[in-house]
Amino acid sequence: MTNIDELSWDFLNPHILEFKVEQNNIDILGHVNNKVYLDWSEAVSWDHSNSLGVRHEDFKKVKSACVVVRNEMKYLASLFLNDKIAISTWITKCDHKIKLSRFFQVIRVVDNKTVFRSNVDYVCISLDNYKPKKMPDLFKQSYKVTI
Repeated sequence: MTNIDELSWDFLNPHILEFKVEQNNIDILGHVNNKVYLDWSEAVSWDHSNSLGVRHEDFKKVKSACVVVRNEMKYLASLFLNDKIAISTWITKCDHKIKLSRFFQVIRVVDNKTVFRSNVDYVCISLDNYKPKKMPDLFKQSYKVTI
C-alpha cells in the first residue's frame, strides 16, 4: 500500500484528499470527465481553507470570498473506473491585498503518476456587491504561502 504522503508531489507540505473514481465520474469516452477534476480541486481547496481556519460560515461573517479569475489546467493522463487518486493543493502566492494563487496536483496512487496539474488565480471580492476588495484580516492571517 502506497503512503500518500510519499507520492511524487511537486512541492513539500501537500494538503491531500483521496478519491476513488466512481461510475458518475465517467463520460461517454469511458474515462473521467474533465469537469470532475474541477470538482476534486474545489473539494480539496475548501478542505484546505478549513484547515487554515477559514470555514464556510466565515465568508458570510467577513462578507468576502476569493473567486477564480484564471485557471490553467494540464491533463496529462486518463483515469478510469475504480482508480484511486490523491489530490493536493498549495497556496503558491498571496499578496495579502486582493490576490491569491493555488496549485493543484492529481496523482493516480497505484503507479504514482501525475495525471493533472492546475494553477488557479483568485481575487478577493465583496459579497455585498461582488466587486474586488481588500482581503479581510482573517484571510490575511490564514492564507499564507504553503510551498
